[in-house]
Amino acid sequence: MEIDTDALQGVYKRLDDLLGTEDMLKVYQEFRGTQLNLPMKLYDRDETMAAIQKNFPQMSEKVLADKYGYSQRWVKRVINEQGKD
Repeated sequence: MEIDTDALQGVYKRLDDLLGTEDMLKVYQEFRGTQLNLPMKLYDRDETMAAIQKNFPQMSEKVLADKYGYSQRWVKRVINEQGKD
């Protein structure tokens, strides 16, 4: 099936630009008709807490904050709570 990318709905046009036509069609087939609300954070909070506790002190608070997209203050709080347990 040939896709006329000029006639795509706005969101599918954007996905086509970002992912390419083949992957845009995969997203379309998987999620069409579904309203998506994507979280601001890429990583799950609980899983990130576990990863921080596992990787500190090998990685600094700043590196962990940058890697997982959370504030350095939040990372520090997670580390301090681990010390209390």
